[in-house]
Amino acid sequence: MSFSLAGILTRWAAETPDAPALTLDAQTLSWRVLQERSQSVAGALAAEGVGFGDRVAFLDKNGVTYFEVLFGAAMLGAVDVAVNWRLAPPEMAFIINDSGASVLVVHSDFLPQLDAFADALTTVKRIVLVGTPDGTHLPYEQWLSAATPVTEPVRVSENDIALQLYTSGTTGLPKGTMLDNGNFSGLLEMAGQLEMGKDAVN
Repeated sequence: MSFSLAGILTRWAAETPDAPALTLDAQTLSWRVLQERSQSVAGALAAEGVGFGDRVAFLDKNGVTYFEVLFGAAMLGAVDVAVNWRLAPPEMAFIINDSGASVLVVHSDFLPQLDAFADALTTVKRIVLVGTPDGTHLPYEQWLSAATPVTEPVRVSENDIALQLYTSGTTGLPKGTMLDNGNFSGLLEMAGQLEMGKDAVN
């Protein structure tokens, strides 16, 4: 089977289920828990009609939830679109619309930005809110708890897109840069070679 983001999760959850996968401040998720939560994200996305090749937008600072959504989307062969939280609301809306994302996961810290661009969204059918509930958008934990987990990732090839990142747009509007599974495979292989080289020097 070719390399995939979902494959990383599946492998390490099987080999080291209780080892730490992510740590942020006082919060630590084991590989088992990260897999379980990502599988619930996959089920929640599937219930929204997200499938292979579809885009899922994420607006928040870097954190544990990002990786749950990243791996959850990967379970379906869907593509994660991380929206830079430093952008202005019109730029955020442009990226989300340009990607064609049907689901937007956003942290409550960015409700002012969301309120500023929500009316401009053309493709989003569901907004899921991480953090403090606002009484309007579906809370993230409620979204997960209602889902039927997806336990088997779809098969993907190295040429299938895994992540869509947007340029800074210094000479115009941001442009989507697509990274496939093969790109990630090459990056990890290169990182491994660099680590081996470091060990040889030390």
